Amino acid sequence: MTETRPTPAKDKFNLDSTYFVAFEMAHEALRRGLEQASDLNITQYRILTKLMQASAPVSQGELGKILGMKPNVVTQAVDVLVAHGYATREAGTTDGRTRFLAVTDDGAEHVAAVNQSLVESLYATFPTQDPTYRTILEAAVTAAAHIEPPLHAGRAQRFPATRSLVSIELIRAETERTLRDATGASLNECRIVQRLGETDHPERVGTLAEQLMMSPVNAARAVDRLVGRGWAKRLKSPHDKKAVYVALTDEGVYQGFLISATVNELAATKLWVRLTPEQRDAIERVGHVVVADLNAQRQAKEQAAFDLLQEI
Repeated sequence: MTETRPTPAKDKFNLDSTYFVAFEMAHEALRRGLEQASDLNITQYRILTKLMQASAPVSQGELGKILGMKPNVVTQAVDVLVAHGYATREAGTTDGRTRFLAVTDDGAEHVAAVNQSLVESLYATFPTQDPTYRTILEAAVTAAAHIEPPLHAGRAQRFPATRSLVSIELIRAETERTLRDATGASLNECRIVQRLGETDHPERVGTLAEQLMMSPVNAARAVDRLVGRGWAKRLKSPHDKKAVYVALTDEGVYQGFLISATVNELAATKLWVRLTPEQRDAIERVGHVVVADLNAQRQAKEQAAFDLLQEI
C-alpha cells in the first residue's frame, strides 16, 4: 500500500504584485539600514550573525557548507570580520589546518547596533504610525526571521530584523534565479508581466512604475525587453499622441501564468515550508493591507493635485 503524504498548501497562497512591492520595500529598507550602520556587506554581515547563533566555535569549512557559500567567498568575508575585530579565527587543536571561527564582544555589539538601524529603517519606510500597520509589519518581520534555520535555536531569538534581512536577501536571490531559469526574464520584467495580467488592460509605463514602486527608468527598460521578447506590445492613443501604453501579447499572457506558478511553487517549497499559517498570513498582509493603503494614499494625493488644476 502506497503511503499518502500531505503536500504543501501551494494553492492556498497566490502571491500577487503587492507581495513583490512589499518584498522590495522591505529589502530596500533593510539594505539601507545596514549601509547606514555598518561597513560590512550583506555576505559579511550574514556570516557574523550566523556566528552569533553558534554555541561554540564553528569550523570555517562547515560554516561555508551551512551557508551554501564557496570557500573563497567565506575566506574573504572572514578576513574582513577579523580585521574589524568582530570575529576570531583560530587553528584547531587536533588539526592545525582547520580554522575555527567565533564572534567577539565587539562583533556582538555591532550586530546589536545594526539591528537597531534596520528596525528604524523599516519603521521609516512603512506607515507604522498606524497601530494596525505597525502590528502587521512586526508580525511579518518575526515571520521572515524564521525562514532560514538557525545554527542553535536557543541563541537565535534575538534580533529578528537582522534575521529577516538575511532571509529576504536569500529569498530575493532565489526568486531572481528561479524566475530567470524558468522564463529567461529578469525580476522586473516578471513583475510587470504579473501586474499587466492582474489589471487585464493596457497601462502607461509611468503608471506601472508607480503601482509597482519601481523607478520609471527601470520600468521603461523592462518594458523594452518585454517588447523585444514578444511578450508585450506598445499601443498609442488617438486622443493623446504623447501617451504610450503597454499590453501583454498572447505569449505574454502565457508567460504570466508560468510566472505565477513559479512564484507560488517557490513560496511553497522555500518560503512557507518553515512558517506557521499565522506567520504566512502575516507576510501576505503586508502586501494586501499595507501596500494597498500606500497606493490609496498616493492616488488620493494625486487626485487632490488634480482638483487644484485651473484652465489656462
